[in-house]
Amino acid sequence: MADGQASGIRCEVGGRRHPLAFLGCRGLNYGQHSALPLHPFRLSVPETALAGLLDEPFNSFLQTCREDDLQYEESDLPELMHAGYPDITAMLAGHRPLLAGMLLDFMIGDVMDAIGRASGYRPLHARYWGDVEAADGRAYFTVNQVQTVSFADGQVIFEGQGYYGVYVIWLTHGRRA
Repeated sequence: MADGQASGIRCEVGGRRHPLAFLGCRGLNYGQHSALPLHPFRLSVPETALAGLLDEPFNSFLQTCREDDLQYEESDLPELMHAGYPDITAMLAGHRPLLAGMLLDFMIGDVMDAIGRASGYRPLHARYWGDVEAADGRAYFTVNQVQTVSFADGQVIFEGQGYYGVYVIWLTHGRRA
């Protein structure tokens, strides 16, 4: 991982390789208009690595879906319910279109966070409100929107658009420690 890439995972922005430790996902207003110029990106994750990256958040998502389906007696994801809420390994084996939709619509932030952790990135923690030194000022590529998730040659491929830079929200009021 000397180049900042987790094992077998590869990201390209505008056709050029991009280090995974400097890859993020827009949380606030994901998929909305960006004032910053957008660039195409392609992220390839080996299918064999996907389960290890997403086991915990995927299982948590499944549990929430299961509980919601029971409570509301209807499902937001009837295909998932009819499939029996399979884990991510079973989804890869027999429910790829459903998995692609779930990754695209519900889990892209989890994917990006897991890749960041796997590449060695550790976010700074503010010591007090307004701690400018703890603001994540890295110059990195922020995924604004994933447009497609597909499977090819043993890879899960995420394609979309993003921008260089990050929106930073600093708390500028309150007491210093």
